[in-house]
Amino acid sequence: MSKTRYKNQKESNEAIAKAYIENNYTNSQNKLLLVSKANYGKRSSNVCYSAVDDKGMNFYEFNNNAEQNLMLIERYEWADFSSVTIDHSIAKSVFTFVGHGENRDITIEVKGKEVEQVIRNHSSMEVNVVKRPVWTKVLGYRSQTTWKMFMASTVYTLILLFILHPLLPAATHNFIMGLALLILFLSIIGLFVGLIKPKWVLPKFKIKTRKRVLFSYLYLIISCFFIAVAFTDGQSTSTPASTQVSSSQNSVTVSSKKDGADSSKQKVEKNDSDKTAKEEKRQKAEEQAVKEEAKQKAEEQAAKEEAKRKAEEQAAKEKAEQKAQEQAAKEEAERKAQEQAAKEEAERKAEEQAAKQEAERKAQQQAASQQSTPSSSTSNSGNYKPFENDPSDDQQSNMSCSGQIKGNKNSKIYHVPGGAYYDRTQDNIVWFCSEADAQAAGYRKSQR
Repeated sequence: MSKTRYKNQKESNEAIAKAYIENNYTNSQNKLLLVSKANYGKRSSNVCYSAVDDKGMNFYEFNNNAEQNLMLIERYEWADFSSVTIDHSIAKSVFTFVGHGENRDITIEVKGKEVEQVIRNHSSMEVNVVKRPVWTKVLGYRSQTTWKMFMASTVYTLILLFILHPLLPAATHNFIMGLALLILFLSIIGLFVGLIKPKWVLPKFKIKTRKRVLFSYLYLIISCFFIAVAFTDGQSTSTPASTQVSSSQNSVTVSSKKDGADSSKQKVEKNDSDKTAKEEKRQKAEEQAVKEEAKQKAEEQAAKEEAKRKAEEQAAKEKAEQKAQEQAAKEEAERKAQEQAAKEEAERKAEEQAAKQEAERKAQQQAASQQSTPSSSTSNSGNYKPFENDPSDDQQSNMSCSGQIKGNKNSKIYHVPGGAYYDRTQDNIVWFCSEADAQAAGYRKSQR
């Protein structure tokens, strides 16, 4: 929107900014919730406006002399930040956004609590609101600077005095003036004593320093002086004699007070050097104690870190040893499995060799029997019939346990019913009633 258009309409800067922002959000997917004046810090010296929507916050810079009044300078997305700290005061709110990059400090005027509510409703950020007493939000006390609070307290006291003076009856003026002079006198004495021993005159304060004594009692002195002057001017002039007597009495009282203050000042100056030396010695002792305590804490922290490092190294070492043991156990198991497989293979070959030898032996016996048979019987028999094993010729022993555990006398291997070689073993059979009997006789069990 051009500058000329808004000048013709004689609209305020805030109205121009709001209209521009609403127009800018017309085609946006984000929902505009509120517009407020903002302080963008050192990034921009011009007036800035914040546009808060459901996804984040836009910052516009307002320049009344430019062709385009508002210009978008930056946008913050709620998702880019993990937490926000909010410090509310009467006229503004300071937002400190904490994210993966550097922190962002933004000051929102007037509508700070509304922005806080938007953040709570439309983001997952952790919201931390700074809690402070109500009086710290008053102008002059927000920064917690000593001299600013002193000036503000003095100004507020004068304003209060200006309001109360015409409201209080004239009969109370003398009493108020006398009370103010008494407090003034006591404040002067307290100021001198407090500059030497702050804790004597600051019983209710946690921080007892000479600076606090100076500002506190100087405020009392100035306030009481103005109160005494204000209520002295309000006295009636109808009794001049009594006024003169009262003035003379006051002058005598002030003189006596001044003399007392001078004598007190001399005593204070006399002992000031000794007390200053003692104070410096005490401060040095406290500083030395603080240094020693800091050194001790540093040593304890270093010892804790060293113990933690050793514990981590020990844990890593034990973990490595455990892994090595597991690897060794795994390798040992593989080796045993290989040995077992090799043993079974050897037993199988031994059984096959024994079976082969037995077959060869029977073949030799058959050949021998064929050679001893008369040639006439061969010619009378007709067709040739191949050799068939006759179970009655098989040698068997311990027939009382027949049908149970079968052993081969040649290979010294026994077979249980259902085994792979139980039925195939037919020669040199030894029967056993149990596996224990077979093992007692020196036989070992077949692997198949």
